[in-house]
Amino acid sequence: MTAKEIIQYMESLQNDKQRRILMGFFKTGPGEYGEGDEFLGLKVPQTREVVKAVPKDFPLSETPELLMSHWHEVRLCGLLILVSKFEKLATKKLEHDESAIKGRDEILTLYLQYAEQANNWDLVDLSVHKILGHWLLLPTNLGDKDYKIKLLDDLAQSPCLWKQRMSIVCSWKTSQMGDPSWCLRYAEIHLHHPHDLMHKAVGWMLREMGKRVSMDLLRDFLRQHAHEMPRTMLRYAIEKMPEQERQYWLNIPQNFAPAKKSKVNRFAGIPVPDFLDMILKGDDEAMYYLLHDRLNHQLRNRYEAYSHNLYDDYEDVIDDFFLYLRERGRAPYQPLQRIKKKESFESWLLNTFRNYLSNRAEAEGQTVYAQLKDSDSVLTIESSDLTDERKLAIVSQLIAYAHQVFYPRGRFIFLRSMLTMLNKQRAVPNKEMAEALDMSYLAYRVTFHHMRQNVKRFRERLLNGETLRLDEEHQQMADNINHDFIHLYPTLFRIYLQSIDALKTSTAVKHLRQQYLEERGFAVHEPDADDPIRVRIPVFWEKLNRWMTT
Repeated sequence: MTAKEIIQYMESLQNDKQRRILMGFFKTGPGEYGEGDEFLGLKVPQTREVVKAVPKDFPLSETPELLMSHWHEVRLCGLLILVSKFEKLATKKLEHDESAIKGRDEILTLYLQYAEQANNWDLVDLSVHKILGHWLLLPTNLGDKDYKIKLLDDLAQSPCLWKQRMSIVCSWKTSQMGDPSWCLRYAEIHLHHPHDLMHKAVGWMLREMGKRVSMDLLRDFLRQHAHEMPRTMLRYAIEKMPEQERQYWLNIPQNFAPAKKSKVNRFAGIPVPDFLDMILKGDDEAMYYLLHDRLNHQLRNRYEAYSHNLYDDYEDVIDDFFLYLRERGRAPYQPLQRIKKKESFESWLLNTFRNYLSNRAEAEGQTVYAQLKDSDSVLTIESSDLTDERKLAIVSQLIAYAHQVFYPRGRFIFLRSMLTMLNKQRAVPNKEMAEALDMSYLAYRVTFHHMRQNVKRFRERLLNGETLRLDEEHQQMADNINHDFIHLYPTLFRIYLQSIDALKTSTAVKHLRQQYLEERGFAVHEPDADDPIRVRIPVFWEKLNRWMTT
């Protein structure tokens, strides 16, 4: 079956009487929001029957022809085909499957590419939460949570009404899955939107968020904004409340100002079992909140009992513990799935932290002892029989391959880490660098952790005799590093500057470097011409091994 055959079949079902009704219902007259749209006169169940008849192997490349059709129902058919394909790749079993992740990303990219073709409220409402909304809660290769927020911000700020509607209606799915943050964020952004269709959409999503997640969160939002909400938006939001409460919100005067305008806490009043459910869905912020706010006092007390045997201060240990919980299994937070009694989750977390501190203190003590006993680092014993030539070949391929496969931000963080490891300058703090990269500090740490784990995996493959596949450009990079390793520092610095230019936030990163130049008299990582850093493979090999295991 091809797109042309689908269109021909749907055109054969044309119903002129129903067509006139739909053109009036969807406001297709001059100056109306659906102006110029053309209908075949098919009802939605008829279009769904067509979608059911489409074979499973229907090529994704055929859907643009449907999405670009001048017929409203044909465009809906194309969108519902994308929904069907996405849902088949989003089952619990396939959430973390690499091929499924790639397939979901392709569908989302195509959906957003033709977003303006979903040019009426029904086309948006029947598709966006099942594709974009679900994708927000799933693993992706396109970017971290900051990337997802940026993507929705772009939709919300678009001049296209239908893209704006997408940015709020997609939260229908996130609220169904227990995450109200998307709804609250974009409801606030669209609070003063001029169009009635957006008033209805925002009020509807707030009502769903209250019903699915927490009425207390909805009331918190209303306490802050009910006095300034358009009446349609407010009526939709409170539609399912008792009549007496509805009247209370409706009668708040428009000149009312809340005594205290505080940020709504998305975790307010959430019981322990619900926290576990949120974290198992990949909610990093929920786990971060537990560790840094809710359990801070108890965790700090446990840290104090071991602090004299630990290198790092409390905040660094807590951040490392977060990564330990998140990355210990094949999927994020996989060990938490073994918890049978959700009510005892916090007790389990405290006990796990105590065991983690004990093991960490013991491991760090053994490392210190081994270094005192033998001048050679214990981290290099596994590869102590390698010749310098073999080490040089591995390092050259490793750096070139990491540069080839990492995305721009990961590539930049990798090169920044190499330069920081090689010199004695105090680099820009990670929190400031994360802000310049338009990332949260949490997202930066997770990205850094994944980057370092990947470098370690690449090195192990090379140690086992494998050859990493380098393209022509990066094979040349590896050869240059191999032939002139003593000047590795200026070589990496030149590549590092090129990686800054590839960043979307390159201006912010350059501004931060300039700021440090003005404050401290030198640019971070800038090579010293008077005292150049000359790198030798035995020393670099030991530093690299230590960096990958700390």
